Amino acid sequence: MDSVSYYLQESKKYSYSDFQKAKFYLYKADKIARKNKDRNSIAEVMLQFAANYYINGDYDIALKNYIKAAVICQVENNKLGLAKGLMGQGLIQQVYGRDKEALKNFEKSIAICRALKNEQYTIKNLLNIGVSQTNLKQYEEAYRSFSKSLKLSERFKYTNDAQLAANKLATIHFVKNNIDSTIYYYQKVLNDSQKPNLWEEAYALSGLSETYLKTGYYSKAEQYGLKGFKAAKIVGAKWDIARSSEILSKIYYQLKDFKSAHQYLMINKIYNDSLFAESKIREVNILQLEAKEAENEKLEAKAEAAQQKLKSTRIFVGFIILLLVSLSIFTYYYYKYNKQKGKFYKEIDIKNREIQSQQTLITSQNIVLEELNQTKNKLFSILSHDLKTPINSLVQVIELNKQNVLSKEEQEFVFEQLQKQVEGTSLVLNNLLKWANSQIDGTNVHFEKIVLNQIIEESISSFYAEVVKKKVTFNHNNDKTVFINADIGQTRIIIQNIIANAVKFAPLNSQIDIFYSYDEKYQKVHIKDFGNGLNRDKITEILNFNSRLSSEKGTSMEEGTGLGLLLVKQFLINNKGELNIESEEGQMTEFIISFLKE
Repeated sequence: MDSVSYYLQESKKYSYSDFQKAKFYLYKADKIARKNKDRNSIAEVMLQFAANYYINGDYDIALKNYIKAAVICQVENNKLGLAKGLMGQGLIQQVYGRDKEALKNFEKSIAICRALKNEQYTIKNLLNIGVSQTNLKQYEEAYRSFSKSLKLSERFKYTNDAQLAANKLATIHFVKNNIDSTIYYYQKVLNDSQKPNLWEEAYALSGLSETYLKTGYYSKAEQYGLKGFKAAKIVGAKWDIARSSEILSKIYYQLKDFKSAHQYLMINKIYNDSLFAESKIREVNILQLEAKEAENEKLEAKAEAAQQKLKSTRIFVGFIILLLVSLSIFTYYYYKYNKQKGKFYKEIDIKNREIQSQQTLITSQNIVLEELNQTKNKLFSILSHDLKTPINSLVQVIELNKQNVLSKEEQEFVFEQLQKQVEGTSLVLNNLLKWANSQIDGTNVHFEKIVLNQIIEESISSFYAEVVKKKVTFNHNNDKTVFINADIGQTRIIIQNIIANAVKFAPLNSQIDIFYSYDEKYQKVHIKDFGNGLNRDKITEILNFNSRLSSEKGTSMEEGTGLGLLLVKQFLINNKGELNIESEEGQMTEFIISFLKE
């Protein structure tokens, strides 16, 4: 049955378990809605898109869909749709810590829902209000909101909402140190006759793990913690993975299993770093949207005022004209009025030109600010991605050494590995500082004769820790010296990013081949990994893009910022070089970088 409602229901089935499949059904629903030109159906699809992106952590995309849907629903007088849009906007504000503003949207939404006697969204708004009250440390008010939502959910048999409310009540009791009540509500979710969705299951399992950790029952804490971590990984919710891995790290530390404690601490750091980098980028998007909304409000107010003024002017002019036609004896005054009107319009024209000039200036300033924002975001993301993990590793090793948990042989091995990683990180930092300087002062390319294979060897050394971890070997054809004509700093960034990409997507226990070729104009270096490869559409996207790509996970679930290939393309253009990609799906990917000959 091909209908909008059918595909919406199919999408909702996978909202918490398979984001891509949920999107697949939504695209079908959207196609039918737009073909039928049904604006209310289009808005419903947008609301579900927003909900799915919210669950997946893509809050900026979710917010855009909630705002668009709310506008359509307001025009179409779709009150329930408007209530959903307002609630969704409140959820995004909640994510970014703007709970006071979020409460205003939830209160507007719940007022509409109560007027419509819609129990389902009344319950959802009560839950959201309780979350914001919790974030604002208004625990008594939050307890009342969650209790009301649980009571209504059980009365009208909204099981999913009842499970969510029980989880939140458990959180309130945990904060108040009511351990028995905390365990009761978490178990209420897990033992429900209707199995909870993976998101709520992961939350309850990790909550029980944290509770038993607090009371010293480490065996039970470990049992529930591992289950919670597994469920969070299946859902793919980064916040829940970060939460469960942090709890497990603390449990294993108490159990003196420092290896496992370190393992889960590293997982926590990776997901926290990823959430931090994404939040920085998305905070800029949120601020831009807020600025746009504020600008639209000002423009609407100006337009309304201008329309009112124009209406008043027309009435006044009509009255004067009628008076002059009726009373010809006032010809002199009529002439004077026309003269004054001409002066008035001239003044308006001057004012309009001034406004246009100011708008042009503001537009140019916004372009400059946008470029500065993009540069800042690049720098923050790269520093977080390339420096924070090695520094955290250094802190962890120092902490372990202070606790005297390492044997002499383990110390020697760990410090040897750490020295190599720090040396590699030092090289990365030097390259980053050179890149940052080029972004601040403007790109200044200095062409010189460079030994390309020496730079490649240095870059390989900087990835020592990742290579050892994945048991990857390099087959570098380094028989003779290879010279190119390029900027040495930018060349290092190019090579380092391509090798990093190869290491990221290389399978465990595999090798990376590096060899050279040349033609009349270019000296070429080939960097080849034997991972899953790329399809033709992805290769075309990489070669044609002009902005940051979305980063994909590596073979060992490595995260990235998506800036690496953008820098490669930018710096190759600066150095009059070229980038080509050859790939066979399921077998290999080969990046071919062409530099000018010496």
